[in-house]
Amino acid sequence: MINQPIQPQARQPRGVVKINGVRTQWVSWELDNNAFYQADTFRVKLALSAQPDPTIFASASELDVEIFAGFPADPANYTEAELKSLIYGLVDDVTYDPVQAVVELSGRDFTSVLVDTKTTEKWPNLTASQIAEQIAKAHDLTPVVTATTAKVGTYYEIDHARLSTQRSEWDVLTYLANEEGYMVYVRGRELHFEPRPSPDAEPYVLTWQAPTTERGHAIFDGKSVMFSRNLTLAKDVTVYVRSWNAKNNQGFTQKAKSARTKNTVLKKAAQPIGEPQVYTFNIPGLTPEQALQRAQSLLREITAHEVKMTAHLPADNVLDITKMIQVVGTGTAFDQMYYPDSIIRQMSLSDGYQMTIHGKNHSPESVVQA
Repeated sequence: MINQPIQPQARQPRGVVKINGVRTQWVSWELDNNAFYQADTFRVKLALSAQPDPTIFASASELDVEIFAGFPADPANYTEAELKSLIYGLVDDVTYDPVQAVVELSGRDFTSVLVDTKTTEKWPNLTASQIAEQIAKAHDLTPVVTATTAKVGTYYEIDHARLSTQRSEWDVLTYLANEEGYMVYVRGRELHFEPRPSPDAEPYVLTWQAPTTERGHAIFDGKSVMFSRNLTLAKDVTVYVRSWNAKNNQGFTQKAKSARTKNTVLKKAAQPIGEPQVYTFNIPGLTPEQALQRAQSLLREITAHEVKMTAHLPADNVLDITKMIQVVGTGTAFDQMYYPDSIIRQMSLSDGYQMTIHGKNHSPESVVQA
């Protein structure tokens, strides 16, 4: 049995759904704020009898949906201005069920317009941040951009093959963000292109308290929490990046390695068996320093999948995809920081406001070595 501490915000949650700017009655909704480089998604179920013009779902060429949630001061009398806008986007699919008298709308946030727009533009004389601003304004999105300094022509020299074909504007932005060590995402009608959050920033804390003699049950912030480890990635991991620099007329290889520290948290824990996992990448046109940075970046991406966490709890509006999650209290190596991979919020008339969090990270027993 798990006792849940009382959460003040969980008393009277309320939600609002607007379709084409008009508030409408809903049965349930779900949205997924997922990791960077993907569009957030939503799904809304509506009762046909509550819609002023149900025929619009069979004829409209475009529908936009905005979902709000929060904890208003007066749950019986409130507006969306007292709530937080969680997602705003365009409908991709309409499912019309006259037998059950419901319609379901599913779609993506405004990342979708960038995903669906192809380009062969190179912008060699602009910086990554200038390109982000230009693309945002072309789609009536407000740029929230941190300035960068390097012109992207330097990227094209390094990665000409990847940038010489038609790509979506979203692919261009995610590529540039990766090169700059940035993150890119859309929130409402804002395009964010900015540095990744620091692991030192204030985290979202999940606390577990094991049963005691006086208290026969555990206490947790939510309903449940689970952890998993990939024992293949728990081994030492080595990444090699091979490159050829035409300017210097030489080939070379750089290495980055994740090695387990000697002081493990659990002395009797099962240790991974076998040789280190080796990953090799051939990336042309890099300098030795760039190849080392790429190897370290690839290593972090690979080992980030070693440890995973899933938690189910009453929803709040505090956690978002930019905030680290810290687990404390288990007394194991699972007490660590996690990058949120997906935050699924759901609200229904029967189950209230709930959320499921998926996070991931490498083991704190591993360190990255050059």
